[in-house]
Amino acid sequence: MINKIKKGFGTYEMLTVCVMLLIIVAVSLAYVFKTDYKEKYDVMRYNARMFSLTANNFYMDGDYMDGKNSATYYLKMLLDQKLTSEIKNPFQGNKYCNPFTSKVEIKDNKKYVTLECGNYLIYYQDSSVTPYTIYQIGSWSSHKSSNDNQIVTFYNYKQDDKDMFDEDLEYDMFLYEYNKKMKTSYSKIEDLPNQDAIEKTTLYRYLKKVN
Repeated sequence: MINKIKKGFGTYEMLTVCVMLLIIVAVSLAYVFKTDYKEKYDVMRYNARMFSLTANNFYMDGDYMDGKNSATYYLKMLLDQKLTSEIKNPFQGNKYCNPFTSKVEIKDNKKYVTLECGNYLIYYQDSSVTPYTIYQIGSWSSHKSSNDNQIVTFYNYKQDDKDMFDEDLEYDMFLYEYNKKMKTSYSKIEDLPNQDAIEKTTLYRYLKKVN
């Protein structure tokens, strides 16, 4: 009688199988994450588009009828007017896009939208040109590095040795919040009383276009 020898997997074969399985898993996960982020980018672009349309409607109903051909509307302004709701950050479901930096600038009947959601930014994008470009952003710094390509000046106001606002604000947002808090109607920061109380800071950060 002839005995047949049954051969099993050796160490080399087993390692080969494990490596192949790891490669398959890695490729599958990469595809899943890529698809997941593509959907999040699409949501952010859609939110920016809706935001720009809401701001434009507000412009047409108000400033446009007054003969002005330019205006800047921050998300915070539209929230105060109850014209929109907070925009959820698609990358962090429990957080929202920044209402103090997200804005729509209208110039000569063109709309330029900026939407900042956590570490991602749609920056001064012509709302009629799609798809919108999305950038990954760094942290603000008072010192410019070789990688920084965005420069913004922020403002605050000293009152009783304390900052009037919890965070520094851009020019138009600062003026809006100051007028709201003080119940005034200044049209320029340069017209505010006690100019020495105005704090002005220039900050830098990098913008990197996402793939």
